[in-house]
Amino acid sequence: MNQMTSFLDQLFRPSDTELFSVADVVLAMVVAALLCFVLAQVYRHTHRGTSYSQSFLVTMFVMGVTTSIVMMIIGSNIARAFSLVGALSIIRFRTAVKDARDTAYLFAAMIAGMGCGTEFYMPAIAMTVFISILLLLLYHFDYGIKQKLESIVRVTYRGSGDTLKEIEREIGTSFSEFRLINRILDYGEDHETNVYVVKPGKASAVSGFEERVAKITGIVSVSLYQSDQHAPF
Repeated sequence: MNQMTSFLDQLFRPSDTELFSVADVVLAMVVAALLCFVLAQVYRHTHRGTSYSQSFLVTMFVMGVTTSIVMMIIGSNIARAFSLVGALSIIRFRTAVKDARDTAYLFAAMIAGMGCGTEFYMPAIAMTVFISILLLLLYHFDYGIKQKLESIVRVTYRGSGDTLKEIEREIGTSFSEFRLINRILDYGEDHETNVYVVKPGKASAVSGFEERVAKITGIVSVSLYQSDQHAPF
């Protein structure tokens, strides 16, 4: 019985200067998990685009909790810190992060875990609350949106220079600015494709643009490509 008690005491109370009780470890993991839960809820509410992944939320929890324990293990021991860095360098991230915001959430989760692991609970809690409020405000006001985002117009046509003049006249009427960035010649079909970068003007002018260009004599096809500002990089 005494040997078992000694073993458990050695297991949970290592002979080192930085001693943590079981309650300390559990508290660090619980608080880290709770802070990650707050970040995960904000992420779920504010996420846009098609890159949403349930596994990413799970990763946030794992990173936050494990980081809190890593910080407890390292403490102020430099040799232990270098040993852990060498061990963790074996890991390779083979999944590309599609959205820069995902990296920010992961970083916030790691910082929350680091704060909990070093028992700096108040800074970790304050950071989580502040970042959550900030992100919700940015999401609510749609900060950073551009009202006049450049688009791409691709027109394939056959015909003379008169056809091109009519096309560019219609583009100039529908958009505030435009410039030719590429010209593709298809000698087999006697087609020519022009690609323009355009800056939208009034929404009423842009509406029905493709239909109006399609009515021009000699037009084979016309496409207007507009990017989604909320989509991930």
